[in-house]
Amino acid sequence: MNGESDVRWLPVLETGPRPVYLKIVDALADARSNGRLQPGDRLPPQRELARLLGVDLTTVTRAFSEARRRNLIDATAGRGTFVTPGEPEEPVLDLSMNIPPAPAGLNLPRLIRTGVEGLLKRSSAEALLSYHPGPGSPAERAAGSSWLAAAGDRLPVDMVVVGSGAQALLTAVVLAETREGDTILADALTYPGLIALAGTTRRKLAAVANDGDGMLPHDLEEAARRHGARILYLNPTLQNPTASVMPEGRRRELARMAGKLGLIIIEDDPYRRLLATPPPTFLLLAPERTFHVATLAKCLSPFLRTAFLAAPDQQAAERVAAAIRGTTMMAPPLMTGLACEWLRSGLAGEITAGVRAEAQARQEIARNILPRGFAATATSLHLWYPLESQLRSAELADIARRRGLAISPAEEFAVGQDFANGFRLALGATPNRERLKEGLQSLTSILSGAPGSSRPRV
Repeated sequence: MNGESDVRWLPVLETGPRPVYLKIVDALADARSNGRLQPGDRLPPQRELARLLGVDLTTVTRAFSEARRRNLIDATAGRGTFVTPGEPEEPVLDLSMNIPPAPAGLNLPRLIRTGVEGLLKRSSAEALLSYHPGPGSPAERAAGSSWLAAAGDRLPVDMVVVGSGAQALLTAVVLAETREGDTILADALTYPGLIALAGTTRRKLAAVANDGDGMLPHDLEEAARRHGARILYLNPTLQNPTASVMPEGRRRELARMAGKLGLIIIEDDPYRRLLATPPPTFLLLAPERTFHVATLAKCLSPFLRTAFLAAPDQQAAERVAAAIRGTTMMAPPLMTGLACEWLRSGLAGEITAGVRAEAQARQEIARNILPRGFAATATSLHLWYPLESQLRSAELADIARRRGLAISPAEEFAVGQDFANGFRLALGATPNRERLKEGLQSLTSILSGAPGSSRPRV
């Protein structure tokens, strides 16, 4: 063990919104990261530290408790408190996982418990314990058709497929409609699940340029011809990661261009229900060429790994169903049964309204704390923060992780090497608004100290 630590790591406690105890924890994390504190260094006693910092003992006690929780320090009875030798602490505040917050005004765990209990009482054991056909049972497909009807008229059930989440359905479409080596066109910053899927199935991705309204039609035409691509992936509503909403005019232009080029459109649409008046879907604008995927995980709960797909025709739905049988086999009957009951009863709509209200409250918190310049929509689960600093977003994410904060850098969403510098913040994973405020205040502190930092722009 080393001796008593050098006290030069102690922070200067300037005034500001961030709690003092967290400023002490931040200083500990930074000092361990830059080597000023070494594993095994003993910290001053809490009373002595409180005297040196000019704070009360309770503040230091709270700081030490949080630092232990982050695996920065460890205490041994009778010997003192020491800097730990472990890896950087696991993030305590998660702004990287893009999940819906608990719906305002509803007790979701209780709804799940009572829903499952009621389903088990009302349904036959045989139905819940047996295998279901790949595209889902007729009742499940009918419930899916009703949910998708918000994007247009109700579809015939033989054009609807039920899957165990959006990723399972995206995988099935890619396997059904492309071959190994084919190119899929997408935004330069796109859903990481698509990037992983392309790598796993040995498909290629090519980026299409965009502007503030979304993908550019003329660049789509050039990219499709250059790569010989037949598939276009779009996430046009509250796009992940940029939170942008493609306006109707641009959607119509892209739909016409896709028709001209003979492209198949995969419309990934997990967030549409969070908007009060969303633009028309590609399913509505170009139904003859669109595979539309809508999951419940982003507007209700990830507990429900249930998603619905609308196919261009019955034959396309059968191809997707065959791919499901060869990969995930079927959607889990219990979760799918509960999801369909909530859809039929209207509870799914109530939960979505609660999620929308909580998302709006959290976006308001972000607007009040973060420096201006980020891109967001009032009811989205995430926001996009462009960076003009010399620091790449991956480096900033590493600094944030050492402070106990998880964010998603642009590199996680990048198709190719030419992409905007920035990061995504997901607002739903923190358990409550107070913890979200702490995380955003911490991030603001990090941004103000980043090398070459300047006010971001959209």
